[in-house]
Amino acid sequence: MPTDLPVTLPDGTALHLLIWHATPPVFDGPTDRNGRRNHDEAAFWVALLNGTLPMPAPSNPFILLGESKLDPIDGDGRTGAMQALLADPRLQDPTPKGTHNRAEPNHRGNPTLDTVLYDFGGLRVDFVLPSSDLRVLDAGVVWPAPSAANAETVALASHHRPVWVDIALP
Repeated sequence: MPTDLPVTLPDGTALHLLIWHATPPVFDGPTDRNGRRNHDEAAFWVALLNGTLPMPAPSNPFILLGESKLDPIDGDGRTGAMQALLADPRLQDPTPKGTHNRAEPNHRGNPTLDTVLYDFGGLRVDFVLPSSDLRVLDAGVVWPAPSAANAETVALASHHRPVWVDIALP
């Protein structure tokens, strides 16, 4: 379910966090209901930004963040809406990178963008997409080395890895 969480900034303006957690595009039958729903969940954000829904488009600044469950290049699913979302000029994709140090011979996309590892390969399914008016200072995906102090905590928290984006507030 999409959520708009306004956060009041020190100057009193609001930064809108547009949050989502999509349906997996797999685990269904020949009707591809999950794949279609996942596609529509990404397409929802494009429609919202276009102002074609019965609600106003978000005002800047905002950050669209969450789990799309859909890699724009690798894995299963209908990637068109996710690719359109990442290409939308009202958003910026800071392409946060990290290194999981696993060979991905069948990977078509950049494996340093992966946010989760499955038996069949890594996928980029977790996103932090600031509105184009925000200045991105840095970004990354947390893949701690097995010997790192936070490795166990990160591994126990989720099979997804944290994605972070450092922005300059307006």
